[in-house]
Amino acid sequence: MDNTIRITGKIREAVKLPMCGKDSQGNLYEVDNLSLMKNGRRFLPVMGEFHFSRYEPEDWEEELLKMKAGGITVTATYVFWIHHEERRGEWDFGGCRDLRGFLETCRRVGMQVWLRIGPWAHGECRNGGFPDWLTEEFGSRLRSNDPGYLKEVRRLYQKIGEQAAGEMAKDGGPIIGIQLENEYGHCGGGPSSQEECMEHMRTLKRMALEAGMEVPYYTSTGWGGGIVVDGETLPVLGGYVDAPWAEHVQEMPASANFLFSSYKQDENIGSDLKRQESRQFTFDISRNPYLTAELGGGLQPTSHRRTYPWPEDIEAQALCMLGGGANLLGYYMYHGGINPEGKETTLQESRATGYNNDLPVKSYDFQTCIRESGEVNESYGRLRRLHLLLQDFGEELAGSETCFPEKLPESPEDLHTLRTTARVNPESRTGFLFINNHQRKRRMEERKDAAVKLVFPESELVIDHLFLKPGSCAVIPFSLPVGEAFLEKTNASLLCRLGSRYFFYGSKEVCENPFYQWRGEAGDVVTLTEEQAARACRLGDALYVTEYQDSCLIEQEGKIYLISSHEQEKVICYRAEGGPKVFTVKAQETDVPVRFTPLEPDAENRAGSEAVGKAAGYCEYEVCIGDVPVDKLHQLYLEADYVGDRAELYLDGRLADDWFTNGETWHAALKRFDYPASLVLRIYSSDSPIPNPYDNQVYYDLPVEKGCALRGVKAVAEYKTEL
Repeated sequence: MDNTIRITGKIREAVKLPMCGKDSQGNLYEVDNLSLMKNGRRFLPVMGEFHFSRYEPEDWEEELLKMKAGGITVTATYVFWIHHEERRGEWDFGGCRDLRGFLETCRRVGMQVWLRIGPWAHGECRNGGFPDWLTEEFGSRLRSNDPGYLKEVRRLYQKIGEQAAGEMAKDGGPIIGIQLENEYGHCGGGPSSQEECMEHMRTLKRMALEAGMEVPYYTSTGWGGGIVVDGETLPVLGGYVDAPWAEHVQEMPASANFLFSSYKQDENIGSDLKRQESRQFTFDISRNPYLTAELGGGLQPTSHRRTYPWPEDIEAQALCMLGGGANLLGYYMYHGGINPEGKETTLQESRATGYNNDLPVKSYDFQTCIRESGEVNESYGRLRRLHLLLQDFGEELAGSETCFPEKLPESPEDLHTLRTTARVNPESRTGFLFINNHQRKRRMEERKDAAVKLVFPESELVIDHLFLKPGSCAVIPFSLPVGEAFLEKTNASLLCRLGSRYFFYGSKEVCENPFYQWRGEAGDVVTLTEEQAARACRLGDALYVTEYQDSCLIEQEGKIYLISSHEQEKVICYRAEGGPKVFTVKAQETDVPVRFTPLEPDAENRAGSEAVGKAAGYCEYEVCIGDVPVDKLHQLYLEADYVGDRAELYLDGRLADDWFTNGETWHAALKRFDYPASLVLRIYSSDSPIPNPYDNQVYYDLPVEKGCALRGVKAVAEYKTEL
């Protein structure tokens, strides 16, 4: 027996918290010490961060639909003060800064919103989102109840309230929650007294309400001693698979985020800005549900740390949080973006503004589920497997008892002990066995025919025939009603259901020998491979499986579209009854020629010249793009294969996009630049990194070749075809 878990079957006393609200349809949102509730029923939402001011407004709808297709039910977004009032008194809510337009788009596509209103945000934004004029005037009085500072915050909140008027849930809008401040009491300034910090958070909430921001839920970040006012704000926690902000250029120790535990305290979050060494929670965990808002959907490279989030990392961390009892999965970021143009300065975090990291001026790709370019990453499909499960069984999980095994790993370096936990609903007795056989940058043991014993007060159940590859994880149901049938146990992971047909998945070995033990008649089940499940998308009353991992499906205006870079693709469609149907989707092949030439020293109207560039540690190329048949394609990506520390794209002498070398091939979306005929690509030598305090060394996870040269460019067409 690889491990044993004792199930007490006790129903934890539920105590409602003084926080609730109704939407315009009369639905009542409440919360107790266990979970969020809607009309008295528990629900477990999935939240993904997407910054509206870091993306083109004409594409908001499609990107939100990609998020919905990925299983996201709530989008979180910052309102960066500096994006809207960079110059004092000059408010800008136009273009990509159009908060009202974004909220209306969310309402139209059926996406709820958790609005993060600051005033300080962080988010790798300049000054953490504070305008320069604010930091210059108030200095150490920022983030306090200083009357002058509060006067400015009141102006900000009033402006946000005006933009969001009519968009609260009570008014029929999408905003279901508000986050006040960010990492307050953990990162950056503010009073040293905890009580003063508590009073400041109470003040911010009063001001938000005065500005019309009345919603069912209010949150504040709870890690690292972050200030949470019991009864006034709900704590949200987080975790990242690495720390690109860490103040060194060595590999991080093995992370405890890949172990199962309750109320995870990730010591690395904000470690570059933390005010003091590890602080305990400022809230009572017995009185608050376990909610997350910053599970890293990826990692944003910094100039000195080019960490890479493998898809296995992202999936395993989320599964460990869920298996540990989390009742809200919130990802930061879920969708990457690009910084808008500043009026006075660039808008990224940098050492020049007193922070400890240099970020790309433009790119906020975050190597996450949906990239800055709009392309879907492998982690998109891996996480969707969990999200489909939560759509159908979130209520069961939200009311469950979390039970940890008798044998716990000694440390994250323990690669032998089976990492597992169980969540069992004490009322229905349905349970889910969570198993993680992955540790970032380590190799766990392969397990063949593993078994876990579940000990109930009056019985035992052995979950066996488990096959676990290194790097894999699983959610195995037990005591599960399947239509009219009853599944006692299995060795396959549960994906979702369509009517009384249930979908499972597993490794090749599991799929070849799936084990289902029924009490009585067998139910209607379909067993997919792990890869098929990662490509599975439920839209309407059907489950679709794309042929390629980098393709995605969306539902828009009642129609289903395939977005893919492949000219031909097969899509399998499953329904609640009958056999699968196969669609073959064809797009008209499009070839856009691209060529590049080194810039000559006397070239005019360029970002620079070869002679100047060599002295500055960079080289430049003109990239010429042929005619783009916009009626035949949906998007065109410029793929640049280069060697160097970083690269920049210039359009008409203006920096349009940039990229910190991380071992991947750079894809830049050209539609956002109106498909230019030519661009200038500047590549900085590996010998000329952005200066840092670590002897100008740079840490990489992926292999990176040093040099300073463009080896090739090509155009990658993307198609959008109705299914």
